[in-house]
Amino acid sequence: MNDEYGLPIQKQCAVAFIDVLGIKNKIEFDSRWALDWMWIFYKYIMSEIEKHSQIRVRIFSDNILICEEIDEKNPEIAIYEVLSVIEKIEFEQFKIGALFLRGSFVVDNLHFGENFVYGQALLKAYELESKTAIYPRVIVDDSVLKNIKIENTFISLDDDNVYFYDYLQAYITKNRDSSFDKLSMLSGNILVNLQSKNITESVSKKMAWLINYFNNTCEKNEINMKIKKIF
Repeated sequence: MNDEYGLPIQKQCAVAFIDVLGIKNKIEFDSRWALDWMWIFYKYIMSEIEKHSQIRVRIFSDNILICEEIDEKNPEIAIYEVLSVIEKIEFEQFKIGALFLRGSFVVDNLHFGENFVYGQALLKAYELESKTAIYPRVIVDDSVLKNIKIENTFISLDDDNVYFYDYLQAYITKNRDSSFDKLSMLSGNILVNLQSKNITESVSKKMAWLINYFNNTCEKNEINMKIKKIF
C-alpha cells in the first residue's frame, strides 16, 4: 500500500479488530500458560490466514487485526472472506483455552504496511470494540452492512440493537451432525470461567450475556443443552 514514490497510501479495507478477553489476569496468574496459549492460538490463526491469499493479519499481545482490501466492484468478496476467518477463530479458541473474544468489523480507509498500520478503519474498529461491543461478541458496523445482503450471512441483531456475527448459529448450521460435542466443550469452558475467584461485576455481565447467547441458540435449534443462569 505505497505510491510510486514509496509513500504510504490508504485504501478501502474490510477490517476486524479482536481482543482476547481475560488474558491480563491469565498473565498475572501464570505467564507461561498465557504465552503458550497465545502461541497456539497464533499458529491456528496463521494457518487459517494461509487459506486466504488476500487477507493480512497483525497480532500484538492479545489483540488481533485482520484486513483485506476491498474491490470497489465486488466489496462483498473481502467482507465474506474476513467473516469466514472471524467465524473460525471465534469457535476454535474454545478448543484450546477457556477464553473468549470481543471485537468489531468495519469497512473504511486503512494503510496496512509491513511495520506501519494507520487509518480511520483501525480507529473506528478499536473504538467500537472497546466502547460498544462490551460482551464476548464481534459486532458488525453499518459500513459493512451496507455492502452486503444481511440475509445471506449469519449476522444477527442483538437485544441492544447492535449487529454481531452469530458464530454459534453459523457453526450449528454448517455442522449439524457433529455440533453437540463441540457445544458440550463450549459449555464446559464457560463453566470453567464461572469457577474463577476474580469475577467482577463487569465480568459477570459478560458471562451472563454469553450464557444467554448459548442457551438461546441451543433452544432455537432444538438442542437439549442449557447452562444454569447464576447471575
